[in-house]
Amino acid sequence: MTTTNDDERQRAYPLLGSIQNSVGFGFLGNEAVVAIAHRLRVRTVTVPTAFASARGGVEGRMHVPIDTREFRRGVEFLIARDPAVLVIGYLAHPDQVQIVAEALTNYAGLVVLDPVLGSYEKGLFVPVETARRIRDMLLPKTQVVTPNRFEAEVLLDLTRARKATERTFVDGFAARGPETAIITAFNRDAEKRQTTTIFSNGYVYEKIVGPYHAAFPAYGAGDVLAGGIAAMLAAGATPWAATLLATVLASLSVERTTGYGAATVDPVAALDLFKPLPYLADDACARYADRFGVTSTPIPAREGEGPRLKFAPPKNKIVY
Repeated sequence: MTTTNDDERQRAYPLLGSIQNSVGFGFLGNEAVVAIAHRLRVRTVTVPTAFASARGGVEGRMHVPIDTREFRRGVEFLIARDPAVLVIGYLAHPDQVQIVAEALTNYAGLVVLDPVLGSYEKGLFVPVETARRIRDMLLPKTQVVTPNRFEAEVLLDLTRARKATERTFVDGFAARGPETAIITAFNRDAEKRQTTTIFSNGYVYEKIVGPYHAAFPAYGAGDVLAGGIAAMLAAGATPWAATLLATVLASLSVERTTGYGAATVDPVAALDLFKPLPYLADDACARYADRFGVTSTPIPAREGEGPRLKFAPPKNKIVY
């Protein structure tokens, strides 16, 4: 039985769902999402796709695979809670992708997909069939996608497309489903100590440049970025503001890496300094992000290129 007061409290503290790996030590996957969300007055419901006591490579860690039947029950339980936003991260095998895709049929909220597939340094570290199912079954049901450049090339079949531009990437995702594409680590400049993320929701095309902390391993940086975007969307930010602010959060989390969590990033320490809630509006987020060295500029349009979507959204309306 719910009351009016219950409904008001739920609106004051929105619910964020998270389906990805979990660890007992450090800030990866679900633990990164929970750490961020609770500091932003957002409640959480999570389902693990795998559990380990620490990140991969740590000696003596426990690793527990998740039973497929129990995973299905967990996903169905989460969907029944009806979170406002759902972030989907690492999926361990093709069956998990299919279970999540089937469950999304009964979900009407916003889906943020962080397709954890691999990197240029390590290559593809999920089965090829997992990547294929993510592309074919999850992308069409996603509103916001946050791959790194390697993962974007895999999902868009651009690994040999040497002439691909920023527009090729973001518009390529829009053609497959997600209206908002956020591609991290699109360029890294070690000399300038800068990393570039590209963003588009069809109305604007932007390059976001932030600090590149090459001295730190950045374990969990992508999880913090995607979790930060999802939590800020749940808190009421637009995708643009959420992306800009989450870029700051991820950068500060890397910079505050310690031995905790076997050198995972630290969003808790970052959020002691970074206070994004008063700056969720589009006109305020850029000025606040600039304080932390995160800036944005429009992606130059080539001849014949214009916004994919022609009519600007109503003021203050969230567009995904």
